[in-house]
Amino acid sequence: MHGTVELILNSALLWIFLEATWTVLVSILYSFRIPWIFWGSLIILIGLKLVRIPPPHASIVNEVLGVNPFFIGKEIHTTENQGDGERYCMSVIAHRGGGYDYPENSLSAFQNSKEKGCTAIEFDLVLTKDNVPVLYHDVTIERLTGQKGILSEMTWDQLKELDITFNHPLRNKFPKGEKIALFKDALELCLNNDQHIIIDIKEKRLDVIQVVLDAYKENPNLFKKAIVSSFNPMIVYLIRRKEPRIVSSLAWRPYYLSRESYSGINGPGPSRSTNPFKHLAACIMEILYEWALPSFVYYIVGISAILLHKDIVNLRVIEQWHNRGIRVMAWTVNLPSEKLHFSRLFKITYLTDTLLAEKHRVHNI
Repeated sequence: MHGTVELILNSALLWIFLEATWTVLVSILYSFRIPWIFWGSLIILIGLKLVRIPPPHASIVNEVLGVNPFFIGKEIHTTENQGDGERYCMSVIAHRGGGYDYPENSLSAFQNSKEKGCTAIEFDLVLTKDNVPVLYHDVTIERLTGQKGILSEMTWDQLKELDITFNHPLRNKFPKGEKIALFKDALELCLNNDQHIIIDIKEKRLDVIQVVLDAYKENPNLFKKAIVSSFNPMIVYLIRRKEPRIVSSLAWRPYYLSRESYSGINGPGPSRSTNPFKHLAACIMEILYEWALPSFVYYIVGISAILLHKDIVNLRVIEQWHNRGIRVMAWTVNLPSEKLHFSRLFKITYLTDTLLAEKHRVHNI
């Protein structure tokens, strides 16, 4: 269905383009007047300028993300200082703290990342039914805990004793289990460990905006250590509208709105909806958003980085985003061969679920 919808939309866009071109030519050659498309474009341009939130200054972005590995060439493999100085480079990010090695989004995973020398972690932020901010990725709790339930419909009291190591392949490594982490506890641990943070907002409710703003207010060091990210540009925009000093990014993958997963080898996963009309609407929306994101959404939101699915990253994509002043980060890169490919050929930051065999990357720039 997605391919058919895309073909229909492209046909409509081609017709609009041809009709607009004909109208412009008629206006100029026969009527000798400025075509309406000029005035319309001018109005849109002014509107974009008015609603845009400029990204933080490059010096602030570099303090949060470090120097861009894409521009430092072979130096990334020879310099040994990955501290908070001018040479810091966020080359490797522990995705959910490194969920293959330790329970994902857990305090023990973040501590393990620190001990492995990884100075940057990513975690997922959601809200419970009673608006307690916690770290969790899925909509339901079954995959990690073995229990049934939708997290957003459960209170913190119902969640706080659940063991998120229940289905972990290395469960025997954690005899005491592991609990769902509170957002405030995760921030405290990461800041105390001098780790840089990607706060990936999975929550759809707008209440999360104030949660993030309050966190920055209570922990001013986050302005130098953290980046706010989401698949939802409106969430990031509303956060930055109230606090434009926050460094931000957007995440994207093909078929995000219509399909539950995506792989470059296997293609799109199962549909998010069994309702054909909802699926059709999702297909239309994601085709439009795929065009809008690199056209003007990034500009309006004022992002400093883009988190892209690893299977759609290539040198051309990296160049296009760098021309817009946006860094590219790839997720999720787990195979050793892929890690070498992304670090040595593409020279970009990547997120990984495992820090095994990462010593040469997490300790050096």
